[in-house]
Amino acid sequence: LDGRFGTRIDGVNLDMRVSTIPCVYGEKCVIRLLSTADDKTRKITDLGMTDYNYEMFKQIIRCPHGVMLVTGPTGSGKSTLIKLLDGEETPTKGEVRVVGIDVGKLRPRQVPLYRRNIGVVFQDYRLLPAKTVFENVSYALEVIRMKKKPIQARVSEVLELVGLQSKSGSFPSQLSGGQQQRVAIARAIANRPKVLIADEPTGNLDPEKSDEIMDLLERINKRYGTTILMVTHDLTLVNKHRKRTIVLENGHIVADLAEGGYVRHDQ
Repeated sequence: LDGRFGTRIDGVNLDMRVSTIPCVYGEKCVIRLLSTADDKTRKITDLGMTDYNYEMFKQIIRCPHGVMLVTGPTGSGKSTLIKLLDGEETPTKGEVRVVGIDVGKLRPRQVPLYRRNIGVVFQDYRLLPAKTVFENVSYALEVIRMKKKPIQARVSEVLELVGLQSKSGSFPSQLSGGQQQRVAIARAIANRPKVLIADEPTGNLDPEKSDEIMDLLERINKRYGTTILMVTHDLTLVNKHRKRTIVLENGHIVADLAEGGYVRHDQ
């Protein structure tokens, strides 16, 4: 990821730069954020941020193993960041560049092609109920017109990785929440994306299943070198797994914790 994005609300300019270098296990992944604006306090409801205290800040965030957690309360800007990265929203000013692509300049018909570079996992799974586990994963490859034999091999590979080979013929309704999330992850990595964005992937799971999902994401990073950005409200998970953690509050980066854990801005 490499780019800038920004907006102008109520006459106030907000510019931000986001830059990450997709990295393999053991190498460094870098994200840089730079925001400039005046010193006024305003409310930005259409960005999902509230009581944003405008000030200049500069942060350099390093992700040593390609796995980073982003956390913070509702309205801190987590969802906005994801939507800008996956092309769901268009920046009103500046640029968002991912794998050399200026996401903000993409036409609607170009967005699906661009999204082949990233994988996204959602809290609510978003599986196709009328398709089996195998078919849900293979569908992600069929839409990019991969041939049948390579599809079968790749789907078998990712189902082995997520531990669901024996469930390949099952339908989503026959699976537990944790199993459905693993299917969603398998689908997201089927096309070997350079970046995997996991948006609250453990939000509907109990602590044991949440740990399993976290362990799975780590295995994906180690096996494929996929850069992983995981957004979560699960502070227990954040504190337990001790990955590099970025804490957002009111649109600000208030903590960059190399060894994980969660802190509030007022602590």
